Amino acid sequence: MRLAHWDTERDQALHYGLAAIGVQVKLVEPGIVDTDFAGRSFDFSNDESLAEYQEFVGAFLTAQGQIAAAGDKPEPSVAETVCRAATDGTDQLRYPAGPYATELIAHRAATDDATFVEGVRKQFGV
Repeated sequence: MRLAHWDTERDQALHYGLAAIGVQVKLVEPGIVDTDFAGRSFDFSNDESLAEYQEFVGAFLTAQGQIAAAGDKPEPSVAETVCRAATDGTDQLRYPAGPYATELIAHRAATDDATFVEGVRKQFGV
């Protein structure tokens, strides 16, 4: 399991609340996309004088290495999903982009909050 943003209550509140004034809210939820996200986004400065933080840093780096070693194939683009969401004429809220996103969304829907959060914590060694 991998970390995902998941705030269903806020997303649904925007979706339903803004519909009252004619604004549609649609969420395109990409899985693994073909960008340098993992390169740039995981650049960070580790202040080794923050001793309490070092255990987490080590676990995080280990988890990222394991994810990279898993060899997931990134989706080449989410443009098709964005286009479909913008033009399908429906009131659908969520649009998974790619098989990994579909799998993650299904897993989250089938899992209670405590189990999902525990899985994310385990992923990062906390």
